[in-house]
Amino acid sequence: MKLIICMFIVLISAKECDKNKAQLASQNNTETSITEGSDMKMQNDSEITYLAVSRGSYLSVVLEGDTITILNQRDVKSATTHKIPKEEKDALLKLISEIDATSLPELEAPSTKHQFDGAEIATLEVTKGEDSYKTVAFDHGNPPESIKAIVEKMLSIKTMIEKQ
Repeated sequence: MKLIICMFIVLISAKECDKNKAQLASQNNTETSITEGSDMKMQNDSEITYLAVSRGSYLSVVLEGDTITILNQRDVKSATTHKIPKEEKDALLKLISEIDATSLPELEAPSTKHQFDGAEIATLEVTKGEDSYKTVAFDHGNPPESIKAIVEKMLSIKTMIEKQ
């Protein structure tokens, strides 16, 4: 009798596992087709962080969704968050879509002043879902050529918002 009950439980649990696998597979296929069908949606969900630090200064500009968060001090309490104008956001997303995020860690810094306190140490990080790609350290004000337009656009958005 115990053997029959055990076999019955195994069959029921196996059937439930198959049902759960089928649900997960259909859900993954739906998510994949949505992501592949709209590349801009994936980029709207991304986070872009520009960080420039030295002993005496700190600048963090984080763009996530429709907002920009600016920190001019290491103190998180000083963070200010603003809504990004749609035109500026679209222009930035266009620039980001033109680069291959996976190549960011392989970029070379055009100058090395940051290595001896001649310039602030800067990095750019792009996070898409669970994937995160970060550049090597470069001089603030002198980014690698392939990301120069993105860095300049982020800093111009920051300046525009601070003037308001």
